[in-house]
Amino acid sequence: MRFLLVNYEYPPIGGGAATATEKIAQGLLALGHEVTVLTAAFGDLRGKRDEHGVLVWRVPALRARADRSSMREMASYVASAVWAMPRVLREYRPEAVITFFSVPCGPVGWWASRLGRIPYVVSLRGGDVPGTERSLDRMHRLLAPFRRRILRDALAVVANSNGLKTLSEHADPVPVTVIVNGVDHERFKPVIPTQPRQAFRFLFVGRLNEQKNVALLLWAFADLAKQQAPAARLKIVGDGPLKPALLAQTHALGIADLVEWAPWQSREAMLGLYAEADCLVNPSLYEGMPNVVLEAMACGVPVIASAVAGNIDVIEDDVDGLLFPSCDQLALSDALCRILADPVAAKRIGLAARQRVVRNYSWLATADAYADLFKAEHHRESYEAI
Repeated sequence: MRFLLVNYEYPPIGGGAATATEKIAQGLLALGHEVTVLTAAFGDLRGKRDEHGVLVWRVPALRARADRSSMREMASYVASAVWAMPRVLREYRPEAVITFFSVPCGPVGWWASRLGRIPYVVSLRGGDVPGTERSLDRMHRLLAPFRRRILRDALAVVANSNGLKTLSEHADPVPVTVIVNGVDHERFKPVIPTQPRQAFRFLFVGRLNEQKNVALLLWAFADLAKQQAPAARLKIVGDGPLKPALLAQTHALGIADLVEWAPWQSREAMLGLYAEADCLVNPSLYEGMPNVVLEAMACGVPVIASAVAGNIDVIEDDVDGLLFPSCDQLALSDALCRILADPVAAKRIGLAARQRVVRNYSWLATADAYADLFKAEHHRESYEAI
């Protein structure tokens, strides 16, 4: 089949959904399908080009930063993608469309289906589902009629975790199928340190915004530092609107010398970050299915995560990770202390995490599950054409 994947961000720009789009595209390609991605231009990345067998079309957009995009910038992509769609359909003739995010990309998939009379699937990613982020509640209420039309007209609506499925079905009366994210466990794998650690290294990776809840992590890490536990450091990797406030918080808490900051990193650089880390911490207020958690687990790095939708689908508490109640600073402090104080348990958890992702999470299986959604429709249309 000929697939068109629609997402306003695609590597090397964007976050977890961008990575998922790339890996699903590559998986579909490996399964013998033809794949085109329609995404936003950024810097020198624009126009059409072949990227490892996938045809990537980057249409004009106002995006100014690699790590995040404003509503205005997203809207500019949607307008360009809608304008370009007749040409995309004429030149590529897709038979199936996978649209990432009901908002903002849903209208692009819906428009493609109307122009080309082809089925589309909506892949929910987290923030596009009402109830995940309070700051988006007003937007979701205003867009509810349009969002529900997009979901109802889709061949299928997909969430990458059971928690996200429950939230979506509660907000919108449309059934949701779960297809989990994958992880490249051949690329992301344990690395044995060549030199002894000078200090235990906690790692956070993500956008520095309200969702990721980094302020809570800083408070909990300050609690750890006050207990005069064995030497520990925290590395925060990412960019976002809250970075100035978070930097100020480290000084107010007296932990500025214990916290290292790094900007948004490429996928290649992430391998080195996981190799340096003793524990990944993900204190998010909500998640779809976090790629960074899966990647750390594949590397055998123990993970401490908030017990929210997405994280609870990936981690079994005290077996292959540690979960704490969302926004509970004391519980997070206790988890940090526990993983720091018991290296044997930390190693056990990391090994179990690696085994879990190898057993259950594959990008090829994810891509195949998406392709299966279209098979019955494709066969029906082929039969009617006879």
